Amino acid sequence: MYIICSMRRKNILLSLLIILACLTVLASSLLNIFLCTMGKPLLQEKLTVILKRKVEVGSLSCFTFKGIVIKDLVIWNVTNEHPLYHFKELKIRPSIKALIFEKNLKFRSELSPTKNFKAKIDATGIYNFRTSDLLIKYRLRDVPYMGDFGTLYGTVRLYKKLDLKKGEAPTDLLDITITSPNILLVVKSSIVNNLGKTEIIGKIVAPFIKTDKYHFTSINSDVALVGDKLYFYHLTAELYKGAFQMDSYIDLDNPIPPFSINANINNMDVYEFSTKSSLVKKEVSGMCNANIKLKGAIGATNALYGKSWVEIKNANLWESTLFKGIGTALFIPNLKEVIFTDAFGTIQIKNSRFYTDNFKLVSKEMELAVKGSLGFDDTVDATIKIRLKKELIQESAWLAKISSILLESAGWFIGNIKVAGTTRDPAFTVIPVGIGNILDKVKKTIDKAIDGLR
Repeated sequence: MYIICSMRRKNILLSLLIILACLTVLASSLLNIFLCTMGKPLLQEKLTVILKRKVEVGSLSCFTFKGIVIKDLVIWNVTNEHPLYHFKELKIRPSIKALIFEKNLKFRSELSPTKNFKAKIDATGIYNFRTSDLLIKYRLRDVPYMGDFGTLYGTVRLYKKLDLKKGEAPTDLLDITITSPNILLVVKSSIVNNLGKTEIIGKIVAPFIKTDKYHFTSINSDVALVGDKLYFYHLTAELYKGAFQMDSYIDLDNPIPPFSINANINNMDVYEFSTKSSLVKKEVSGMCNANIKLKGAIGATNALYGKSWVEIKNANLWESTLFKGIGTALFIPNLKEVIFTDAFGTIQIKNSRFYTDNFKLVSKEMELAVKGSLGFDDTVDATIKIRLKKELIQESAWLAKISSILLESAGWFIGNIKVAGTTRDPAFTVIPVGIGNILDKVKKTIDKAIDGLR
């Protein structure tokens, strides 16, 4: 009898489990039907209103373990002319308990990388229905062009402005934070309607942004997102004890965003730069001033175009393979020990190369005037015009023999050196003063001797 009752209880329990499983499948099916028929257009409508642009949702489904899955989420540009971002899959796991008992929507989400949005994003968030307050905590990994910062963490908060003044229209506020060992940045902004167009206007404050290559501190800037164009106005920062100023914009209405930069550097400490940046391998010193204007597209080095003026004064510039090579080519052993105290000139950037018509390096013993180009691939194609003092020429094994006819009136030697190859392995060709100038000097020397005999 006991065995029979036990078997009946097991059968009843098994039947209940089967019924619950069927009800779960039925509920999931009904929910999927709802999401596909009503949820999908409702989500598209809400996202279109929030983002102020056309949004398309490929499919909307619900899975027991995955939560809600949105596939093929497409966000158009602000003028709805063409698709701008295509997210292959967005997973959202809402908390039913918080939704029912707390009137809050708590969720976890993951965003899969796509062709035009390659960063990996996972986030947790909470939306308060009573106050319309949305808070998202996120983690960004493998962000394109920002690999030096590593994994980024931060928050995004969208909420209503409180304590409105009399007659003041309701305003949405947007706060963003970005943190990592290499960056600490805060954005405070408001969302406004300007002649029917939505704009986000605010300020950026960043105590530091640093990588192995560069180190900015005390950063302040006005920022505005107008349509799909992101502007940075009056950005100021400290750059290696100097002052950095910049105005720029990025056009986000493109998978490869075009940009423009106009920056000024004043009194940057070259020694501080050389000891903290991986771009310079030897300690140098001096004070740097520069103006830099750049245009291009992010990630497309072949589209980079710019012009800059650079001045380094009161300097102690390092010895390099280039200077040693010049000394070897001229048979002047001490040339590699020359200390350049000033450097200045204009540099143009185009066709993946740096160009200059007259960049000068000055020391007590010599002057170099560089004309030519240096490629992003490290290749060199330049001519260096050299002015050497008589004392340095006399150290040369072969120039000293003819120095009397190679020197100009001020006691300097003038000649050219052609540089090819790469900066690591340059090839030098010495081109002394032209034969016409030599014959002219010889003639003048002879004429002077004849005049002395008269």
